Amino acid sequence: MIIYQSTPAEYKPTGVRKYDGNAYIEALPLLEETKDEILDRIAYYPPEFTEADRRKGDLVRIAELARIGSLIYAFAEYRRAATAATISIRDAYLCRNPFTVEGQRRRTMIATLNGPDAFDAMAFKSSAKGQLIMAVTGSGKTTLGGGIFAPYCHVIEHAEYRGHPFRCRQIPVIPMAVMHDASLLSFCVQFFETIDRILGNTHYAKEAKAVRTIALMALLIHKVANAVSLGLIFIDDVHHLRAAKGKQADMVLNLLSQILEIAGVSLMLSATPALEPVIAQSVRNIRKLASGGTSKFPVMRRNDPQWIALATALWRYLIVRRPGPLTEDILDAWHNCSGGNPAFTAMSFTFAQIQEIGDREFIDELSFQRVAETEMILLKPAIKALLSGKAEDLQRFDDLVPKSGLLELQDQLGWAHEAPETAENEPEFPELDEAEGPPAARKSKARTTQSKAKAKAKAKPRTKGKAIAKPGAKTEPGSKSRRRPPNSGGLPTVQPSF
Repeated sequence: MIIYQSTPAEYKPTGVRKYDGNAYIEALPLLEETKDEILDRIAYYPPEFTEADRRKGDLVRIAELARIGSLIYAFAEYRRAATAATISIRDAYLCRNPFTVEGQRRRTMIATLNGPDAFDAMAFKSSAKGQLIMAVTGSGKTTLGGGIFAPYCHVIEHAEYRGHPFRCRQIPVIPMAVMHDASLLSFCVQFFETIDRILGNTHYAKEAKAVRTIALMALLIHKVANAVSLGLIFIDDVHHLRAAKGKQADMVLNLLSQILEIAGVSLMLSATPALEPVIAQSVRNIRKLASGGTSKFPVMRRNDPQWIALATALWRYLIVRRPGPLTEDILDAWHNCSGGNPAFTAMSFTFAQIQEIGDREFIDELSFQRVAETEMILLKPAIKALLSGKAEDLQRFDDLVPKSGLLELQDQLGWAHEAPETAENEPEFPELDEAEGPPAARKSKARTTQSKAKAKAKAKPRTKGKAIAKPGAKTEPGSKSRRRPPNSGGLPTVQPSF
């Protein structure tokens, strides 16, 4: 969890003409001189293991391997995404300058909004940008976001600007994530809880939970974002929208577009390729959400200089008692075990050392071959697809989880496949209806639903030409009974969903 610290505003010249005279932008950290300086800030290399560490006991050394997980290698592809995000934070404040007439009017109008249609989007142009990062799982999207925004995770306390009173609190960036159910309610409540946790003395979440319509909830988000002078929201795991019920995915995307246009807050979205079917249905929203650019991190091949550099950086963290050189044969076996995925590369290296500690005490190509057939066996289909690079192989995967393999597993276990959800008569906030509705109302609703179902069953006409056998009736010779035999345990036959 990121801990935000309150700091008094210090206004510094930005060197950019359009940023001059904007208190929000001048209070932010200074821009880096080069793109590579951002990468240097993101990269992190923990202390390397010493000979004293290698002489420690087996379990102590295995526990020390957790140090490898904190290593951050800044890939060249990070440069474009980091540069765009750094500019997007500042551009969000361009049209919200509190010392211009337009900025003051915009701030006042949002603060006094009493309906979703009260804001005149044509009268106020938004300078906020949307940015999309789409890459396979394990490619470092979340790590990149944390590295980019680390200097901006604090609350700036404004008191006076150039001799004019200016009392307000500014939160440059907040992190969020689309929850597993991808519901609009969970996303909205998470926003308010994040603001409350950062500020420590607000109760926006409590107020939001009392709101029971989507329009009012979105309206409150605009007001809160305006009140705390929010610059950018980093939203991780956006691919979870594929699990949204009914029209929830479209509603979340619509809300994000409104945050860009009305609140004027920039967005940085992080997702796996599993998001593509969701955004492909909404060209209007994706045009806005990707207005600041789209970044894709490619899978690294065996001879990719970046993958070799990553493997070389990891190799310095050997804690086996007989460390050796990194050879071409080891690199071949290592890449075959990981498929060039950064997360899989670090995982397989850690597993290889765990296996060899207390055993052979050195790492070679055999170590990675053993890991591929043991600890990494469940990822083997995905790794094979990455290694082949063939479209027909990669189509089986969305974020490196084999869908076809999952269906085969369901068939073997006798589980029913999940039926598609329907949005018919779906409440706006079903979680609130279930959690906060009085017991009497829920029982009354259940009785009403049962009565309607019985009435519908009685009114339903019988299918012409088919007779329904009554209990105890004899069946004609050669005919098959439609009654399902009871199972051996005396329990009703149930097919659980997966």
